[in-house]
Amino acid sequence: MRLWLAAMLALAVAACASSGQRASHEYAVGEAQNGLTVKVHVSDTVHVTLNSTAWTISGSSDGAVLEQDGLQQVSPAPAGTCFPGEGCGATSALFRAIKVGKAVVGASRVSCGEARACVGAEGRYEVTVVVD
Repeated sequence: MRLWLAAMLALAVAACASSGQRASHEYAVGEAQNGLTVKVHVSDTVHVTLNSTAWTISGSSDGAVLEQDGLQQVSPAPAGTCFPGEGCGATSALFRAIKVGKAVVGASRVSCGEARACVGAEGRYEVTVVVD
């Protein structure tokens, strides 16, 4: 009986090791990736963090490829670390790669500082995510 159990355990370990499945990874993207393309794999996550509470993340252009996991999170800076109205803090959202394809995550803002409207591309964010 012990020999049979040892053989079954060895087969199970070998089957798991040869399945070819890889562990999922989380990719962090932010302002530095604005306008760029990020390559990920199915089951990976993409965490978009933008350095202002004024951003609104519009989601994924193709939810069947890259699905938003929950609502965007707005995290203000700790009290006393910046002046009111500056938008200190961060806005973030988590996305999960569902299937092979391409999707764009976009965001926008109208305020780029206290009483200062965004000019041109300052108020737009876009990162392309290619899932393979």
